[in-house]
Amino acid sequence: MRYFLQFLKTIRGLRNIRRQGVLYYGVKEKDVDSASDHTFRLTLMVWLLGQRRKLDLARAMKLALVHDLCKVYTGDITPYQGLFDKNDKKYKLAWRWRRLSLKEKQRRHKTKLRKEQAALQKLTAKLPPHMKKDILDAWAECLKMESPEAKFVLQLDRIENLLEAFEQFEKNRKFPTQPWWEHADEVVSDKELLELLETISKEESHILKKRRGIRMKKKKR
Repeated sequence: MRYFLQFLKTIRGLRNIRRQGVLYYGVKEKDVDSASDHTFRLTLMVWLLGQRRKLDLARAMKLALVHDLCKVYTGDITPYQGLFDKNDKKYKLAWRWRRLSLKEKQRRHKTKLRKEQAALQKLTAKLPPHMKKDILDAWAECLKMESPEAKFVLQLDRIENLLEAFEQFEKNRKFPTQPWWEHADEVVSDKELLELLETISKEESHILKKRRGIRMKKKKR
C-alpha cells in the first residue's frame, strides 16, 4: 500500500497542471482549467451521457480517468510545443497551425506519445502488477480508438475542450473558439453529442447577436 499511497499523492499534482491551449490566446494562467478540472468534468459527461447506450459505462469512465494521468510528469503538451518565439506574446503561429505539413504534425504527435508513454510507465512503475496493467491497458485502448468506449470518450474529450474555450469566450468576446470547433468537428459524429454541439453553437450565436445589438445602440447614440 505504500506505493499506492505514493501514486495517489503524485497524481494530486494534476491540479497544478494548467491546460495550455487557451493560454495561446492571452488568457491568464490563473483563469485556466487544470488537468484535474478537465478530467473531472469529462468523466461526469461520460457517466451522464453514456447511461442509455450500449457501452461498458464503467470501462468508459475508466478511460476518461486514465487518459491524462501522464500529464502529471509531461505537463499539457500541445501541438504547438516549442514552436513559438518567446517574444511572440500573441502566439500568432497558433492561428496558422493547420498550415504545417501532415508529416510535421505526425512527427510531433509521435514525439508527444513517446513522452506520455514514458511518463505513464514512471507513474505506474511501483504499483501492484494488476493495477499497473489495468492503467496501461486503458491508456492503450484510448490510443487505439477502436472500442466503442474509446470512441465515445474521444468525442466527449473534444467537446469538453470546446466547452472550456466557450467559457473563455463568454468572458472575452474576442476569444477565438474556431480552433476548438474544428477539433470537435473532426471526431464528433454521435447524434446526441451533435445536439450538444448545436446547443453550444446556439449559445455562442446568442452572445454574438447580443454583442452586435449593443454595438448598434452605441453607434446610434
